[in-house]
Amino acid sequence: MTAQDEEAAPVEDLVCCVELGPGWVDLTLATGARTEAEALARRTVELYGPRGLRIDEKALFDDVADRAAALNAEGPVMAAAFYSGTGEAVADFVIDTYLDIRSEPDTGDGAGDASGPGAVHGDAAASGPVRPGLDEARALLLDRSAPGTAAGPDVTYPDLPAGPAVRIRSQVRTRQLLGLWRQDTGSLTYAVLPPGVRSLVLASFTWRNMAQTEKVTRLADELMATLRVVPDPEDGAGEDVTAEGGGEPEECGSP
Repeated sequence: MTAQDEEAAPVEDLVCCVELGPGWVDLTLATGARTEAEALARRTVELYGPRGLRIDEKALFDDVADRAAALNAEGPVMAAAFYSGTGEAVADFVIDTYLDIRSEPDTGDGAGDASGPGAVHGDAAASGPVRPGLDEARALLLDRSAPGTAAGPDVTYPDLPAGPAVRIRSQVRTRQLLGLWRQDTGSLTYAVLPPGVRSLVLASFTWRNMAQTEKVTRLADELMATLRVVPDPEDGAGEDVTAEGGGEPEECGSP
């Protein structure tokens, strides 16, 4: 094992699946290359062609290509966007998984122990990295979103089919040139703790048109109700970790 191998962050071979309904466009890129983003944009324009776009085809092409490139910049597990029936972008969606490499093994006295629903304790914590509990995940997300928060946050703890979660909705305001305020951005983030794994699943939705907040919130809640966590087929793992009763492994696919 090389020094580079020893310093590499641990990973867990998981695939996150959601059922993208009408309006959602999968923008996940395999390589992140601009040519791949443009090929995806061409396919999207072809799908919208017969429907009658409110914007011209070049505008839609540029939006899809630019949006796909931006959302895939950090190599997420999945990226998508919701487009209206006339081709206007409404909301962005990114999902990824994280292992908490900062946590220390449980010593039995509470030191270094992740707390809250979904926390890992005892032998599981001593065996390696442990993920934060929901309360710690909530604190981390609130700390991250605090600068520029214009409204909220609204915090809830939904029990999703994929596992317990903390859900945070807020409005974020950022400064523009010369200190002017730009339009507020809506933000809805889920931190999900699927059972049987050490990874934290983080799903983020953002939108610019605040008049669409209730619509995007409904779309996001519906989408997250379909979330499944599936072992990577290339890893040879045995089963869908969010399925009840086990069984054969499932694969992600288009609905």
